[in-house]
Amino acid sequence: KLGQDFFGPNCIFKLLDLGIALGSAVKTASMLNIDNRIMYRVGVAAKRLGMLPEASVIMGIPLSAKGKSIYFDRK
Repeated sequence: KLGQDFFGPNCIFKLLDLGIALGSAVKTASMLNIDNRIMYRVGVAAKRLGMLPEASVIMGIPLSAKGKSIYFDRK
């Protein structure tokens, strides 16, 4: 079934596992001093571009190794 951004229905247990895996991935990157964010809209864009046609849910994790985090605006 076509939803707003992704196809469904999706198993909630698999989505919970995905959330745990995403959290572990960004925590590991953070421990290695790599700035990151989990971005829903990046996944939606990737899905619409057909980058992972077999996936029903996609999340994006951009990474940055600059001196200042590009994901937070601290003026």
